Amino acid sequence: MKDRKKNQPAILPNQIGGGLPLGQRGYFWLSSQPLHTLIFLLPIIAIYEIGTMGLLGNGVSSRLEAQEMLVRFFDLFGVLGLHLPALALVVTLLVQQFLSRASWKIFPMVPLAMIAESAFLTGPLIVIAIILEPQSQAMMIPAMQVLADTAGPATGVISASDSFWEGIFLAFGAGLYEEMLFRLVLITILHFMITDVLSFKDRTGKVVAVILSAIAFAWLHDSVYTASGGLNIRLAVFYTLAGAYFGILFLSRGLGIAVGAHLMYDLLVFVIMPGIQDQS
Repeated sequence: MKDRKKNQPAILPNQIGGGLPLGQRGYFWLSSQPLHTLIFLLPIIAIYEIGTMGLLGNGVSSRLEAQEMLVRFFDLFGVLGLHLPALALVVTLLVQQFLSRASWKIFPMVPLAMIAESAFLTGPLIVIAIILEPQSQAMMIPAMQVLADTAGPATGVISASDSFWEGIFLAFGAGLYEEMLFRLVLITILHFMITDVLSFKDRTGKVVAVILSAIAFAWLHDSVYTASGGLNIRLAVFYTLAGAYFGILFLSRGLGIAVGAHLMYDLLVFVIMPGIQDQS
């Protein structure tokens, strides 16, 4: 029985980060727990929901594929709604916080520090992109090409202002829903199947879950395929490595930091670099 306990999954939000060497109850522990993860994610959820409802700018003219997949998942159980995945995430984190019996005290500096850490952790992604495609300015392709990749074709004529706001909304949505789908849901399920059902070791389950979720993450992005139906090797490798990187962040630092790093990189791609290119 003792060996089996060591093999139990450590995936859920309140189980991540407890063994970090910098000590419990410090920043690295608090930022991986469900309460501060929820505080960090609430503005991200709110901003994307504002975009989908068209309350600012022209809203979001297309839906994210990851969000659509989550909505279809809820539809299997007779529940349909565009906003249900976000609600389910909030409820999950609240339940995890309650079950953990941890303090409900909020430290305002923790979410602020998570923003800084997320920005810092985009560095490795930029380095990987530069190595794989030096001439593409770290995969900083024009915003509308990225929008077409992640959300499908938009309708109508998009002004520069609308494109700016849609880029922001989709950066928030992609960071949130792709991490929720590929890391929180997929890695958790794969880890459970490998460790609890197939009885492999915990480390094996984590490695295999990260690799498979990274491959699925790359497969979701249409830009890895050429017009002739072939495979863009560099983009496929980049998205696979990016998916693996986010998976490692999820397991080592929790869902909040994984979402934050993903969001920061997408903001760089969707908003910042296109703006610099336009000025040039």
